[in-house]
Amino acid sequence: PIFAMFKPITRELTLAHGSRRERRRVSRATESRLRPGRQGVQRIYRLTQEKEMIGEYEYLESIGVPRAQALQVMSRASTAFEREAVRRGQDPKAMKFGAEEMREVVEFLKASGVKEDAVGFLVIRNPAVLAYDVEKRLRPLFEYMEATFERTAEMFVDDVTKRPSLLGLDANENAKKMVDFLLSTGSTKEEAVEYLLRTL
Repeated sequence: PIFAMFKPITRELTLAHGSRRERRRVSRATESRLRPGRQGVQRIYRLTQEKEMIGEYEYLESIGVPRAQALQVMSRASTAFEREAVRRGQDPKAMKFGAEEMREVVEFLKASGVKEDAVGFLVIRNPAVLAYDVEKRLRPLFEYMEATFERTAEMFVDDVTKRPSLLGLDANENAKKMVDFLLSTGSTKEEAVEYLLRTL
């Protein structure tokens, strides 16, 4: 009889313990549903990347790059950005390249005299320019052309409009080597400029 007195208590403890286990099981199941798994994380990352790329394509369209060419321009610009980073001894994976970085280049070109309706043309012809560092590459190039050939920014902009690939010159590397070689062979500065415009 004394054991019979404890049976209800034992049953209640068992039920309570089972109830706690059930609550923990339900809680873990709910948490696993709320927490994104590997596929969920990958999907979120992909959606984030796609959202950023949409912003980049919209920006390219805003400066005159047709939507049909935006993907190719962005792909070539991204490749050039990675190449530039490696050339400077940096890790491209640790650096950001998007609409903001492209906007900095475009604003410099416009401030230098490139007409707004000509920006898209330049970018389509030479997408890599979007990846160049303004202070380390583009501004020194404009200054080099002015100092070496006495060509103002406006004059160089005219040259660039005719031959967008001129923007691919690096004032401290290939531009100086090419010009120094041409001048050393007896070419005048005017002839050197014409050579650059013809061959690049």
